[in-house]
Amino acid sequence: MTLLDIGGGLGAIQHELLAAGARQATHVEASSAYLDAARKESQWRNIEEQISFMYGDFVSLAPEIPVVDIVTLDRVVCCYDDMPALINLSAARAGKLYGMVFPRDRWLFRLLLPIVNFFIRLTKSPFRIYIHQTDDVDRIVRNQGLELQFHRRSFFWQIVVYARQ
Repeated sequence: MTLLDIGGGLGAIQHELLAAGARQATHVEASSAYLDAARKESQWRNIEEQISFMYGDFVSLAPEIPVVDIVTLDRVVCCYDDMPALINLSAARAGKLYGMVFPRDRWLFRLLLPIVNFFIRLTKSPFRIYIHQTDDVDRIVRNQGLELQFHRRSFFWQIVVYARQ
C-alpha cells in the first residue's frame, strides 16, 4: 500500500503504517520545522528511503502528487481556510482509503472560535482555526466516489474513514 499523509507533522501516521506493511509514503507539510523533525525521525527508524518529503501547501502541490492507496489528514482540515479545495484535491488522490481527524461542528465550538482566533491574532501569528460544517465535508468526499466506513466522535474531534467503492 502507498500513503499520502497531508500535514503529517512529526510523521507518526506514516511511521506506524510503514511499520505495519505499507511500502511507500509521501509526507506533505507546510511547516519546515515539522518536516525536518519527521526526516530525522525517519532516519532514526531507518525508513527514510520509503518516504518522500514535500514542503508546502498541499493544495498548491496537488497537481504533482499521484493517486495513492491511503490518504490521511490528521488535524489538518481545522487549520485550512479553503476546505473545499483541500478536501476535493486530497480525496481525489485516495485510491482505496481516506481518513481524517477534524473538529466536530458544535455550537459551543463555533461560539468560542472567534475568541480563540482573537488571542492567536494578538500573538501576530498567521495561524487560524476553522470549524467546517461536517455535512459539507462529507458531501465533498462522497462526491469524489468515497463512502463512509467509520465515524467516531470525542468531545472535540471526529475521526472518519472513507473507502472507494
